[in-house]
Amino acid sequence: MRENMKFLTNYYQIREMTIQRMNEIIQQNKTSIPGGTVFFGDSLTEFMDIDRYFPEIKNKYNCGMGGITSTMLLHFIDEGVLKYQPNQLVYMIGTNDLGKTVMQSPRDIAINVKELVETVHYNLPECQIFVVSPLPCLAKHDYKHTDGVLRSNDLLKMIFKEYKKTIPYDYVTFIPAYASLCNKKGEPIEAYYQDGLHINHDGYLQYTQCLKQYIL
Repeated sequence: MRENMKFLTNYYQIREMTIQRMNEIIQQNKTSIPGGTVFFGDSLTEFMDIDRYFPEIKNKYNCGMGGITSTMLLHFIDEGVLKYQPNQLVYMIGTNDLGKTVMQSPRDIAINVKELVETVHYNLPECQIFVVSPLPCLAKHDYKHTDGVLRSNDLLKMIFKEYKKTIPYDYVTFIPAYASLCNKKGEPIEAYYQDGLHINHDGYLQYTQCLKQYIL
């Protein structure tokens, strides 16, 4: 990973698992049916069992990739979104952009997301685009407890604020999913987490119920 590298330390490095996952998504798009729903993002999307949580959507595709960043997804729009020709795109990213591999500001992340939604809209003008807020993390995964990361819940919330300031298009719907994993005080609920970053079944139930209010 970045902290152990002696070269290209400011650039995301593509790992074997990412290449394998990209190939799965490419193979999937070859047999996909146009007009479906594509879920695009990082491991929080990849690990979401869309058959289990979205039985109401018959034509759906999981194009999440563990460890990916907003910058890298810009290079994968064609294979990961456009070739599916979806009627809906559900896009969630941001947590990894604050991690050890690449550390970007909330504004940088928002600019990447803006470019992605513009590209999708230009090529698929009828596609509904949903931009989802990053989800909170438990304290053990923030910058105070993990060396070499920028991640904090304050920054994760700031990313969503930057989305709404930077992406002024009426064809984009913003989904405030952060609070779906929090208590009344706005603190993430530990019982919803598998490891502090990734959520468990109960967490996905809360998260996907929030998504359904917008995309169904």
